[in-house]
Amino acid sequence: MFSSRFFALAAVVATVSAQSLSTGCTNTLAAVAQNADAAACLSPGSLITLATGGVNASIIAPINTWLTAICGAPACSNDTLAAVVQNVTTGCSTELSSLGLTSDISSSITPLVQQYYPTVRKVVCLKDGSTNCVTQTLTNIQNAVGNLSISNIAQIIANPPSTIPANVSCTDCIKAAYNVINHDVPSLVSDSASSLQSQCGASFTDGTTPSNIVDSVSTATGTSKTTSAALGALSMLPKGSFAAMGASGIVVLSTMIAMLA
Repeated sequence: MFSSRFFALAAVVATVSAQSLSTGCTNTLAAVAQNADAAACLSPGSLITLATGGVNASIIAPINTWLTAICGAPACSNDTLAAVVQNVTTGCSTELSSLGLTSDISSSITPLVQQYYPTVRKVVCLKDGSTNCVTQTLTNIQNAVGNLSISNIAQIIANPPSTIPANVSCTDCIKAAYNVINHDVPSLVSDSASSLQSQCGASFTDGTTPSNIVDSVSTATGTSKTTSAALGALSMLPKGSFAAMGASGIVVLSTMIAMLA
């Protein structure tokens, strides 16, 4: 199933994110966070509370704050995405090599990031009424498996529960997320429809969006500037904070299709 493959990838990246990063990689991530274009659309400053809240604190509230920021911000341009990928794959070559990857993978990764970014952005900005769908899903997962924190998220992703309660996988949010992905990139969820129908009913994949689902993604264009105060705060974060930010990003993307199995 697609979600199993995604979980495997997410677990690898989360594990790397949790490692002690090399000085070069830490400096690269700090530079990306302080780049005006990247900061404007990715809003890493919104994750400061995640980085400083402690490894055992729940990640849900900080991620909700981050999602609110990125959904209200202009979308990243392809040039910005390409620059981020290039910088990270070059600056974090030590971490990549530990996975058997080389820094020249940016040429193959960049088109994929540019292709899927609009879809990911739409999915993570879905709301059920006034509640962000990722936040809702993370809360449901936390209620099912226990506290979601930086200290245990990689283990949970690597070893997801064998049985997912219906109140986690059969929500209006998951249905809406499936609809978006199936419309934009149907090949990604082509092997998930039958499982979803089996657990959630035949109508779950009928393509209709529940009336309570809201699209909160900003349609603004252009590049806005972050404040110097936010950038200054980022530069003062401890080394491990950027690893926490990376791990949190994987959590969000994992949640996007975690239940499509």
